[in-house]
Amino acid sequence: CATRETLRIGDAIEDMLERSFDVFQDDNAERRKQVEAMDDEVDQLHDGVKLYLARLMREELDDDESSRAIEILSFATNLEHIGDIIDKNLKELAAKKKRAKAVFSEEGLQELGSIHVEVKGNLQRAIHVFMTGDAQLARELLAQKTSIREKERLSIERHFERLGRGTAQSIDSSSLHLDILRDLKRINSHITSVAYPILERAGD
Repeated sequence: CATRETLRIGDAIEDMLERSFDVFQDDNAERRKQVEAMDDEVDQLHDGVKLYLARLMREELDDDESSRAIEILSFATNLEHIGDIIDKNLKELAAKKKRAKAVFSEEGLQELGSIHVEVKGNLQRAIHVFMTGDAQLARELLAQKTSIREKERLSIERHFERLGRGTAQSIDSSSLHLDILRDLKRINSHITSVAYPILERAGD
């Protein structure tokens, strides 16, 4: 039951992550409200899973059951943290972009979009790893942490190159671009954390 409820959290986070990038592109206030409502739902689901598992863990569980309970709680908590980043950080950055009437350069938007797509794919992989406990998939997911970090570094370099060329859109949206990169990397870090307990069991 706790696993199933955690999957509901994962579905909500996937939807929030999808909508978060739409908000940056169309400055839609209604979408921002939808993201906020979904984060409230995630918080409620997380509280339910947390309290349920806390009651279970006061009972006599065997080692495998205790380990699984901790894994479920850890993944649910990381998903809840992602919801907070999307709601508190990315949503606020979208509002800041609207207030400043800033526009991303075409290159900058493509870079952010590429990383956003990869992070969404990693979330789907993480949910699959959470359900199956597949060690090889966990290794592949963890490798994505390095991949995202490298893409972030390259995007920062290219962004500074555009600033050096005097690209007006890059100058106007500079802090937004860098903050979004930071938050996408933080989200990915929470996503990939599901791999650690599985790899520990596998002896990695």
